[in-house]
Amino acid sequence: MGNGHLESSSLESSSTMHSINAQITSSDLEVAEKKVLQGMEEENNMPIIWEPRLVEELRNVQVVDIACGLDHSLVLCRDGALLSCGSNVYGQLGRATKDLGFFPVEINLTPISVAAGLGHSLAICQLDESDGSSDTVGATNIASWGWNQSSQLGRPGPANLPALTHALAGENPVSVSAGRAHTVALTSKGEMWVWGSGKNGRLGLSSSVDEVEPFYLDSLEGFQILQAVSGFDHNLVLVAG
Repeated sequence: MGNGHLESSSLESSSTMHSINAQITSSDLEVAEKKVLQGMEEENNMPIIWEPRLVEELRNVQVVDIACGLDHSLVLCRDGALLSCGSNVYGQLGRATKDLGFFPVEINLTPISVAAGLGHSLAICQLDESDGSSDTVGATNIASWGWNQSSQLGRPGPANLPALTHALAGENPVSVSAGRAHTVALTSKGEMWVWGSGKNGRLGLSSSVDEVEPFYLDSLEGFQILQAVSGFDHNLVLVAG
């Protein structure tokens, strides 16, 4: 779809930051976030659109879901194509090309909804036999990619391309929401799962440690959870009265 010049971000050199999956301290997390914000401020030729404007590139595309991170966007089309645009500093676009404009995410799954955090991306995907997972055909799971310094992807391994979160195999997630460096999901059984940065208790646990894999939040057992969403560093959970 569109062409443009290569994205030149002041974060490119620092983004290749050592082990992206390594455990880090709270101060390390804050330093990384400051670098993201500083890089945003230093970007040149970044227009600000003050009023809603039609995205001409998507005029003839039927869009079914969108998600925005700090400086990237995901667009899910009715035909199943998942497009991304913006910064690819942490691999959050899920594709190798860094050209400006909307280009397909390199995902061999069928996404049905999307979510975006500060620098990570997620998609609930419908599974079939070709996915090679332990889930049954027709089940769902979450694919994740991008920034993973606090384990917000819920999985180890390379983070620049989408891969399934195997800890959720068989749980059938129906919704997912991303905070700055954490993620929450609801399953078809109405269970809430959390993972990523636990700083300031944002995961709803009794500690502030990071959860490297999805963790069932049993403190909400007995509640009928209708919706769970993440803010930057907090969550809101809607339960039936």
